[in-house]
Amino acid sequence: MFGRMMIMSKIKSLALIPFVAGVLFGCSGNEDLYAPVEAPEIENRFDIDKLWSSSVGGVGDFYSQLSPAFSGGIIYAAGRDGDVYAYDAMSGDRIWHTDLDDEEENDDRRSARLAGGVTVYAGKAAVGSENGYIYVLNAKDGSLLWKDFVGGEVIAKPAFSKSGSALFVLDSRGRLTSYSSDEGTVNWASGDALTDLRLRSQSAPLVIGDEFVLLGQSNGKVNVILQSTGAIVNQIDVGEPYGANALERVADVSATPLVIGSTLYSVSYGGGLVQYSFENNQVLSRLNYQSSKDLAIDDSSIVIVGDNGYVYCLNRSDNSERWVNTVLTYRSVSAPAIYGDYVVVGDLEGYLYFMSLNDGTIVCQHEVDDSAIYTAPLVADGNLYVSTRDGDLTAYKYDPNGNAMVKELAVNNLLAYAGASVNMARPGVGEGGIYAPSVMDREQLQARRAAILRAAAAAEARQNAAIAAQRRAYEERKRAYEERVREYKERVAAYEEEQRRRLSGFGLMPGVKSNADSAPEAPAPEAPKAPEAPEASAPNPPVQEVPEVDVPMENPDEKASGFGL
Repeated sequence: MFGRMMIMSKIKSLALIPFVAGVLFGCSGNEDLYAPVEAPEIENRFDIDKLWSSSVGGVGDFYSQLSPAFSGGIIYAAGRDGDVYAYDAMSGDRIWHTDLDDEEENDDRRSARLAGGVTVYAGKAAVGSENGYIYVLNAKDGSLLWKDFVGGEVIAKPAFSKSGSALFVLDSRGRLTSYSSDEGTVNWASGDALTDLRLRSQSAPLVIGDEFVLLGQSNGKVNVILQSTGAIVNQIDVGEPYGANALERVADVSATPLVIGSTLYSVSYGGGLVQYSFENNQVLSRLNYQSSKDLAIDDSSIVIVGDNGYVYCLNRSDNSERWVNTVLTYRSVSAPAIYGDYVVVGDLEGYLYFMSLNDGTIVCQHEVDDSAIYTAPLVADGNLYVSTRDGDLTAYKYDPNGNAMVKELAVNNLLAYAGASVNMARPGVGEGGIYAPSVMDREQLQARRAAILRAAAAAEARQNAAIAAQRRAYEERKRAYEERVREYKERVAAYEEEQRRRLSGFGLMPGVKSNADSAPEAPAPEAPKAPEAPEASAPNPPVQEVPEVDVPMENPDEKASGFGL
């Protein structure tokens, strides 16, 4: 029964082949086993102020991580059908609107199908689409600066480098592409092998300055990638796949990693919560909290929302569990946000919940609308911005003591200087990105590299020696061949000289026969045979062909008459 429960739980978050999904659902009689609990009835201890609300189009019945972004007092939001908006964050007044559905590549599609984004930085706004495009807009007026076909669905939020010169886009194939943010040209593309079965949601790239970019993978790892070349220079194991089948072994790191100082915090769907030190290059802790949703963090707390709807709060100082809230079981609880002294989450019916950071008690419940809240509320400038599936973007405020603003500034400062002056590459791994297994320490790695270099040098020496020996053998054969040719030419010359000698000195006139016709003829010397060239057969030197001549021999005992001898 437990195995079936685990399988049914994972089906809810996976994108499966329809046939497989049908078989799995059809074989189970526990359709209501993971039905959401009823919304709790909460006696509110306070009321939150609604500042403004506007419709941005929403995502309809589709699962999407399309969330708003904040920059310079402006909120940027988008809807699935292609509408992108910019609003004044305090008043809600619209600044501009762009419809990307008008782009020609979307003419034969159901819509622009925006899904990845919005991200705003350095005067640019970026958003991706399930049609495989990345769009970069001018953040001031919404004009399209450039677009490019990535090749796969873009369902994760893009990320700009610290300097703003590069844009990193992850597609559904697991390939990360680096673009020049000004011109839209591709710098490089890098990726890791995806597993056959994985979650629909994906980790957004996390940039660390202008040196590294971190990315969660479906194989349960977090890759550390050089921004300059795309080389993978480190890998941290977060998810540890286990189970009897592929479904149970799903261990995606679909939550965006967090880096505070030199410490990485990452959680996986089928693994756990890992705390990893880049200074020591080792795992500091591994806790059994599983989630596919982004973490929330402040100066003293870590908040995790499990895929079962449980909300956990840990103490950052020692990773001890401060509290757990199970009231919202299977209510498709959104990723969390820390807003002042509260943890804020949404659910499938559009309710917003405020939980005390001290003990996890729900102290306020507010209905935004009657559609689901898929993404974490956005905390910006002391306000809370919430977007729903139906497209309502609403601004709220509850900060009577100003604590929300103070805590927000402190967290932003922590994130801004995350990884500063920290080398996140594994020791011994250079810009080539040759990844060293984590089981090796620095000395073992150096010894291994030295052994590889020695082996390579020995192989090169053997190859050079073999080439030199072959060349010497060839030169020797060549000299022998040239000597045989010389001897052959001498024999040919001697042969020709002998033939000339035999035919000269007789003074015979044509048509006159000698009385010595009956004398035996001396045998003619045999023509020499041409030598063979080394290896390939070389053409033989030309041989003069000497015709046979019937020459009468003179009888030495008789004196010829009439010949003037």
